[in-house]
Amino acid sequence: MENKETWIDGDILFYKDHGNSESANIQSLKYAYVQVLGNVPFLFVFADHQHYISTELHGFDDVYHELSDRFHFDSETFFAVCKARKEDEKVKIWAKKMHQNYQILDEYPDDGDFGYEVYTEPKQMISWDTTYEQLEASGCIEAYFTDFGAKYLRFKYPVRVEGILFDQLEVYADNVSTNRPVQEFFVDLYDETNTDESYKKLRELWIDDDVDTNEYGYEREDQCYLQFALANGINASICYTYDKEYAYDDGSTSFHLYNKREYRYFLENKEYEEVMEISGLISFPNQLDLSTKYIDHDGVKNIPLKVKDLLKEKSGIWLDRVNNKIGFVGIDTALIVDLKKIKYFTLQNVLPAKGSGYADFIVYLKTGDYLYVFTEDTYFFDQFAKQLEQMTKKPVEIPEAYYNC
Repeated sequence: MENKETWIDGDILFYKDHGNSESANIQSLKYAYVQVLGNVPFLFVFADHQHYISTELHGFDDVYHELSDRFHFDSETFFAVCKARKEDEKVKIWAKKMHQNYQILDEYPDDGDFGYEVYTEPKQMISWDTTYEQLEASGCIEAYFTDFGAKYLRFKYPVRVEGILFDQLEVYADNVSTNRPVQEFFVDLYDETNTDESYKKLRELWIDDDVDTNEYGYEREDQCYLQFALANGINASICYTYDKEYAYDDGSTSFHLYNKREYRYFLENKEYEEVMEISGLISFPNQLDLSTKYIDHDGVKNIPLKVKDLLKEKSGIWLDRVNNKIGFVGIDTALIVDLKKIKYFTLQNVLPAKGSGYADFIVYLKTGDYLYVFTEDTYFFDQFAKQLEQMTKKPVEIPEAYYNC
């Protein structure tokens, strides 16, 4: 393997891409295409994420034959496309056959506003207001991590949401406040045909034929996407992607549930407001919305009345040396952070190009984490850099602006 640029070791496929070493877990393979890019044929596979493997890599022939023998690729099509080298041609040569993983029920209780039912023994109803930490403690789920370290929770039992029973409903649980109610559930749904029948059946179940679908999303040749209210404070979306120029059809409908309920009690902060002091203040000339939301971070609270009285209808920053706090005031909420946890601030300017220009106000913490606080026009925050540095005694960095390409 010394000179090879792609090879397989056990269940791991290794390959070179622009000088970088990449890998894919073959066990996770969902579908494969042959695609011509820049007059070079590529084997495109999806295994947790996209992988483009050039047919010109040393060792490719051995890799392809091993994969084809294992998964029974359509080699006749693969070699025909490779030979023709028609630019941008893209043809599916294999897709994993998936079992149907949902069931539409004829009868079910009207309990969608409360929550969902997990088919343990005996079955148990779980409220939409259940937090991440409560869900993990319930015994209904198992945690797993991707190759990139992102955390997910997967239900070990079928889950019923109103009139549909799902297998392996999942929750994204990376970098979330675990004391908050779960914000999003998802699952890829396969019909027994592994086609868009899954989308059509769900659409028929929830969307009336006489309704203008443009009110809910869109239905195009390349993709269909609809989002709608499923229950009180709970939205659902269904999405099917077809095999078009820049898209790949894996035979599944992406189903998501979004918790849109308000949990305003997380914003209460009376204990701090009773003892807070204002040692320094920066007032912006206008109102800015906070980039960090209360559902994602414990530090987002109601704007203290003392600060409101000073800033009036404007946003800004206050310093509390007595309690070692710094607060960032948005339109209707404030982010409060322990000053001793902050390493430095960054004011990152982005110049307009293909995308618009803007500036990000970012707080970097000593833990290595960071918080996006505000976004405004390019160079807006630069005028406050010196005052912020003097007030907080923390470094304020203004890196070179880059283009929004």
